[in-house]
Amino acid sequence: MPAMNKYLYTFFISAKQTWRNRTLLLGTLFFLMILLFIYNRLWQIIGIESSQSGLQSKYVWYLLLSEIIILSAPKNERLLQQDIKSGTFAYYINKPVSFLALRFAEYAGTMSVSFFFMLLLGGCATAIMTPQPPFLAKDIPAILLAAYISSLINIFMFTAIGFCALWMNDVRPLGMVIQRLAFVLGGAIFPLSIYPEWFVKIASFTPFYAFYYKSIRLVYDFSYAALAEALILDAFWLAVLGFFVSIAYKKALKRINVYGG
Repeated sequence: MPAMNKYLYTFFISAKQTWRNRTLLLGTLFFLMILLFIYNRLWQIIGIESSQSGLQSKYVWYLLLSEIIILSAPKNERLLQQDIKSGTFAYYINKPVSFLALRFAEYAGTMSVSFFFMLLLGGCATAIMTPQPPFLAKDIPAILLAAYISSLINIFMFTAIGFCALWMNDVRPLGMVIQRLAFVLGGAIFPLSIYPEWFVKIASFTPFYAFYYKSIRLVYDFSYAALAEALILDAFWLAVLGFFVSIAYKKALKRINVYGG
């Protein structure tokens, strides 16, 4: 328990610091509002031209959750690269804390404040634009839980990218590529349901399908079976990422032991 308290304190300190930096939060929220406004108009026009009612409500709420997951994540792959390149990683080896757990708690604190800040204000704006949401009130806790879990896993995925600094000089291009793939293969802008079936099958073999699409789709196609499927896929890909991170972490420790940091 004392060890766990250290990570909880780190989480809350990081959350408090993020909340104090309201300028950055408001800037991110402003960007989110622009996206919501643009795509609200887009789906309105598409719905009218295709004579399909409900497209605007379904896909604007979908966009809200997907963008919250992406925008709330700190650039932790860059921060972790700095830890590795600067030798900060070695400094924590002899400390009575886990470097991974400490950094994850810090990133999770930052993400949580951004997540709920944008969820509250972005949700109010979306409710004004689409008065009839595509979900039932009783399903909201499960939908938010799935989205929050996806946000945590998103942090862990970029942590894995950060550890690629052991083999790469700069992980920023890799992080940008992964983020672009999330937009396409994870349906972070347009749901995969509007793509051809062959493309959806390809996307289903990627982690983005589980971390983004399967979780966010619950906002307009909720069922407990779909929720269970999303969580199972999340657990599978989380295990894959965990395996990679454990290998990278051991390699980093080996470098410190052999080369002295």
